[in-house]
Amino acid sequence: MRFACEMVLDGEGAKLNEYLIAHAVFDRGADYSPGDDSVVRRQAYSLRHKLQEYYLNEGRADAVRIELPVGRYVPTFTFAPEVPQQSGVITEVLTPAAPGFAEEPATAGFPVRTLRVQTWLFVTALVAVSALAGWIGGHKAARASDLDSGFVDIWGPWLSASHETVICFSTPMTASIQQVLKPFAPDSIPNRIAIVPNAEEAQQFSRQLNLLPGGFFYLYPGLGHAKMGEALGSIKLAVNLTKAGVPIRAVESQSLNWDDFRSENIILLGHDEANRWVDPVLNKLPLRLASTAGDKPRRILNLTPRQGERAEYYPDYPSGKNQAPEDYALVSMLNGIDGRHRLALVNGVNSEGTRMGLEYLTDPASLRTLVAALRRIDPGHSGNWQFQAVLHTELRDRVPMRPELLLVRKIP
Repeated sequence: MRFACEMVLDGEGAKLNEYLIAHAVFDRGADYSPGDDSVVRRQAYSLRHKLQEYYLNEGRADAVRIELPVGRYVPTFTFAPEVPQQSGVITEVLTPAAPGFAEEPATAGFPVRTLRVQTWLFVTALVAVSALAGWIGGHKAARASDLDSGFVDIWGPWLSASHETVICFSTPMTASIQQVLKPFAPDSIPNRIAIVPNAEEAQQFSRQLNLLPGGFFYLYPGLGHAKMGEALGSIKLAVNLTKAGVPIRAVESQSLNWDDFRSENIILLGHDEANRWVDPVLNKLPLRLASTAGDKPRRILNLTPRQGERAEYYPDYPSGKNQAPEDYALVSMLNGIDGRHRLALVNGVNSEGTRMGLEYLTDPASLRTLVAALRRIDPGHSGNWQFQAVLHTELRDRVPMRPELLLVRKIP
């Protein structure tokens, strides 16, 4: 951070790039390659989170703030805004699909309950992915020949690659919620947004989030929300890839950059509302994603619907409920942007759909169905498959059940 800030203050910020930082800060030589050594990206990612944590805690009163924008190495300097106390206003809140609550000491007889974003499973998944890759790669106990033939048919180019595969998790903006009986003093919460609900709004909060009625609400914004479907579904895929000796690296979408697309095979997970890399890849393909707009929820777009197909695929949400008994996923297996690497996108309308898509791409029976559908489209095909597919699943307590292939398009 000191090196980058001094470069900007000296008027040399335009010179900052991954190669310069690798050489000047981390003592890398002339043979440094971002594809083989990700030290700069990893440290930049860590720095962003440390800055965010600092300004939410001991640095919250600092007049000037340093930020490192995602995808860049040039820091910015801004004056900290004053957050006015709000009254009678409800601010939109994005909450985890399955909230968990941690009891804290009571305040004036009113239990303080904090809705904690459940990042533990996400972190566990990242650790598991890395550990599996290291253990299997180091012991060479399994080979690609141990994999199901359907998996090899679909994932073959990934298994023969000499470079690593990056699994990119989405990074949604979320907020954790704290409820207290009495409001905090305004000067003690410069980085929180106070919410004072009216009677109807308080009842909605209490019912949907299992909170006590009344009180005051405080939001803590963050980018650490784990998508449980992505975390759970990615583990089986990582196991299969590492069986073939493919090294795995797990990242969040906010730490990915365009250089990664030129040097690695990449799997992009989640919806385009939380993974900014999805739309630039899909914008010229027949099947795409659409974000929430008006009364339309997130959905999959079919730009060239054929007989019996829908133009849009999205869950049927029961009246008055946030959770649907079904979900959809868009799967895309493509050549990389540079033509030399591979791209896979597994994008559920919701997190459960992403989990279903990942499980479909590792399940032997499902893969045989997929390969058979592709063979019907092109019986004489040889080489790598490029395609898009729409999947559907029923949900039982948010668990995908009985996934089915609705349509498939072969990409030239």
